[in-house]
Amino acid sequence: MKIYLIRHSESQDDLINCYGGASDWDLTENGAKKVEKFRSTFEKFGVQKIYVSPLKRAYKTAEILNQKNGCPIEKVFELHETNHYGYLTGLEKNLAKELFAYLLERPEYQNASYYNRKCMPGGETADELDKRVKRVMKNILKSSKGLDTIAIVTHGGVLRSIFQAVLKDKRKILDIKDVACAELDFEKGKFKIISTEGFVFE
Repeated sequence: MKIYLIRHSESQDDLINCYGGASDWDLTENGAKKVEKFRSTFEKFGVQKIYVSPLKRAYKTAEILNQKNGCPIEKVFELHETNHYGYLTGLEKNLAKELFAYLLERPEYQNASYYNRKCMPGGETADELDKRVKRVMKNILKSSKGLDTIAIVTHGGVLRSIFQAVLKDKRKILDIKDVACAELDFEKGKFKIISTEGFVFE
């Protein structure tokens, strides 16, 4: 089976400099145009089903990609972005610095990231994210039996977890561009990474 892992496009939180994470922002106009530009490439994949995060920026990305393809789209709750930012989620970053300076200045919360296994207070830990992602990938593979090609439209945090916890790829992902797309083969219970367009590795 062929699997395409796709990150959503630019969303409104990118423009207002806030902690996005698990908050539910829609695509920007520019973000939608980026998806439209990628759609002709997507249509060549022959995707038979799309599994997508329920958050607006991901679901809208899937809808635009699927306008001509017309395959089933299934919202999967566990594909939502990680709540890495905890109490700061959805806040504009300068405002967050004023309201939560006492947290942001603490050494244990500086440079918190998936790879150093730290999150902000109230957030989802990397271990919790990996457990969720392994579970949802197992369920998607089970649900996709009999299909030749599927797509999963989700978020940067989830994609990092898929690469490390599911694909066992130990490379650190520095950045994942808007509408980045990784192509995988899944045969006899094993994954093979074919390509990683828009993924920036250390």
